[in-house]
This record gives sequence, structure tokens and C-alpha cells, in this order.
Amino acid sequence: MTPRCGRVSSRVAKRSLSKRVFATMLTMSLITIVVFALALTLFMQKRLVDSTSEELASEARVVAASLNSSPSYVGMLRRLQQNDTRITLVGKDGDVLYDTDIDESKMEDHGDRPEIEEAFETGSGSSDRASSTLGEVMLYEAVRLADGSVVRLAKGEAGYLSVLWSLAGPVAILTAVGVVVSVAVARRESSRIIEPLLEVDLDHPQRNAQNAYAEMEPMLERIETQRQELKRQVRVLANNDRMRREFTANITHELKTPLTTVSGYAELIANGMVTDEADLRDFGRRIYNEAGRLTSLVNDILTLSNLDEAERSEDGAASATLGTREPIDVPRTLDGIAQRLEQVAQRADVRIELACEPAMVVGVPRLIDELAYNLASNAIRYNRPGGVVTLSCGVEQVGGSDADEASGLFAPYICVADTGIGIAAEEQGKIFERFYRVDKSRSKARGGTGLGLAIVKHAAAYHGARIELDSELGRGTSISVHFPVQELPEL
Repeated sequence: MTPRCGRVSSRVAKRSLSKRVFATMLTMSLITIVVFALALTLFMQKRLVDSTSEELASEARVVAASLNSSPSYVGMLRRLQQNDTRITLVGKDGDVLYDTDIDESKMEDHGDRPEIEEAFETGSGSSDRASSTLGEVMLYEAVRLADGSVVRLAKGEAGYLSVLWSLAGPVAILTAVGVVVSVAVARRESSRIIEPLLEVDLDHPQRNAQNAYAEMEPMLERIETQRQELKRQVRVLANNDRMRREFTANITHELKTPLTTVSGYAELIANGMVTDEADLRDFGRRIYNEAGRLTSLVNDILTLSNLDEAERSEDGAASATLGTREPIDVPRTLDGIAQRLEQVAQRADVRIELACEPAMVVGVPRLIDELAYNLASNAIRYNRPGGVVTLSCGVEQVGGSDADEASGLFAPYICVADTGIGIAAEEQGKIFERFYRVDKSRSKARGGTGLGLAIVKHAAAYHGARIELDSELGRGTSISVHFPVQELPEL
């Protein structure tokens, strides 16, 4: 059911996308038609106004010529037949002598009208304004007559709405045609635009690059990047899950062995089956050793758990879990470790040597101590009788110049080398895994938990250090931990 539902959802999403693209294109087309209609209305209105103004000016000149040749201006005006033109005769003093639309006795002084003032001064005048008498927008043309009076002609100006209404028919036809064309074009273009999107293979987006337009390439690249990142995260999660199961199984096995031994010896003693004092002491020693193994194992597990928690938390939470960072005198730390492992080394017939130069590391003292202790303990455990373990530390010069050395910057390191059995090349990448042992029989016989080098790896990562391994089978191993560059405090 799930794949089918996925296909149905995909088809619905594609139809929805197609509808949105179509609606957008159709809307843009209709907006274009409306804008075109308004622009056409403005253009036609201006053309009509210009045409009316020219016609009115021509009529005004004709009427003025007729009046100049007539003995009676008013009588002549009464005889003129003007259907849609208003004629007004204004005397030299501004009084209205005659008007075709309004009784001149009721009209106010017109000497202050712009077109009449201009005609008095220059001989002719024109204006475009709302008539205070008729209450509509009018075009005015005025001409000064021979006796100094002024004749004025006026016509109503065609407004935007009237022009638009006169164009309603053609605009309606144009809109209908535009809608039909827009629908057809929008359908075709929307299908063409979304077709490459619908053909994208989300499992292999790069395969569609040759059929996609250039604007899609960043999207396809991002999908491919996210797909690869998702695959990587899935692999990491799977690997973490596998490691978790292996870790749980290893812990169970490692805890079960000493617990079984302790339980067996304790049962024999409790049931009175061991009566000899020497046997009792031997059993007690074995129980003590197994309890020590359990303690070491539990401590190592807790340390790893704290390191894992610190890696996932912020700096403040990490400090509360592992402890605060402070300057650490590395030679003194290695000297203390050598003293603590001296008896262990003597029992294994291994000699510990120190080759320390001044070095300071700003870190968590307990973690640095465990890091160096586990490296030294492993070097003793996997050494040969008569072998040597060398604990060394120092400072690596940064950049290889005197200026770097004089600046007080340094990169400290810790190195533990042995003359033991060595590590085969195919096993060198696994030794830092939890519970991995190069020689399981020797490790268990000498008390190893299989977690020492895992702690070394996490402790080094917590301090931003890198680990280098140099080993040859049968000739020994050298493991060095190189810390980041930091300021050298006064020793």
C-alpha cells in the first residue's frame, strides 16, 4: 500500500503544481490585457482632447472673423447654429454680453477667466478646466474681436470613463480573444515548464541534467548532495547500530567471564569443598584478580560513556562530566605513570625508559593520564621478555622557522614505543575499536579489557589531537599523540 500511496501523492502534487503554474500565467495574461486596455483608453482620451482642441480653435477663428464683419455681434451670434458648442461674448469690462446656454443677466463677471485674460492680452487664449457655471470639464478657446471684446467657444471634454465606455465593445472582444489565447498559451507553457520537473528521478537526479534547463541545475545538484548526505547518515546510523550491538554483546561476554569465575570459586568455598588453607588463599587470590578485572572493565566503560556524552554535549556540560581543563606538565605525568607500572613491567621482564622534554598540554588531567597510561600498559602487555617501553614527550616546531619558535607557540606530543610483537598491517585500522585485541590470549592472561585504545582515541579527539601509528610485525609499535598548537606557559 505504501508505494501506491506514494505514487498517488506524487500525481496529486504534480497536478497541483501544473494548476498553480497555469493560474499564474493566466493571471499575468489577464493583467496584461487590463493594463493594455487602460493604456489604450488614456491614449484615445488624449487624442480626442487634442482633436477637440484643434477643432475648437479653428471654429473660434471662423466665428471671430464672422463677427468682425458683422455690424451687430449679438445679432450675428443669435443666428449661428452651434449644436454642441457653447459661445460666450464678453465685453471689454468683463461683463457677459451673450451666452448660448445661460441667461447672460444671471452670469457673473468673466474677466478673470484664464482664457479671456489671455485673449485680452495676446489676442487669443485657451484653457481646460471645470466650468463653475455648468459643473463639467470644458475646453475653452477665446479670440479678441476688433472692438476689444472677446468671443469664447467651449466644448465638453470627453472623460476617461466615457472613452472607456465607448471602447467597451472592442475591449470586450479583445479581452475574450486574449483570454482564449492566454488559456491556450498558458496550458502549453505550463506543461512545458513543469515537464522537466515531473521527469526528475529523485533517486538519480543527475541523470536528468541533460534534459533540464539551466535554472534547474542548482536544484538537481542540491538534491544529489542531500541524497548523498542522507545515504552517508544512514550508513553512519547503521554502523553505529552495529557497533552498539557488538558493544553490548562484548560487555555481556566480558562481564560474564569474571563473574562466572568469582561465582564458581565462591560457591566452592561456601559449600566447604575447599578445606586446605593454601587452596583457600589461591581461590581468594583468583577471586581478587577477577574482581580487579571487573573493576577495571567497569571503570573503562564509565570513562567511554563519559567521553561519548561529552562529544554530544556543549563545552559546559562536558566540563561537568569529565572535569575542567588546566595546564598539565606532561613529563611529570609520564614519570608518575612509569612509577605506577614499574612492578607490572618487572613481572613481564620489560624495562621502562623515559625520554621527556618540557611540554605542556591544556586539557583534562584525568583524561591525559588515562591516555598515556593505556598506551604504556598496552606496550608492556604486548612486549617481549627483555623488551623496552619508551615514554617520550616534547614540542614540535611549527612552520619550521625561528619566528614561530620565538613567538611561544608549540605543538606538544606524547609518544609510547615498544619492542614487542607489533601489529599486522591489516589489523592496524582496527586496534582502536572497542574490545578489539591483537592477541586475545595474551591480553586476557595479562588483564586487558580491550577498551584501552578506544579510550585513547576518544580522549585524543576530545582534546583535538591526532594519533599516528607506526608498527611492524615482530619488531614493535610506536603510537604518538600530537596535540594542537597552543601557547607555551612558563615552566
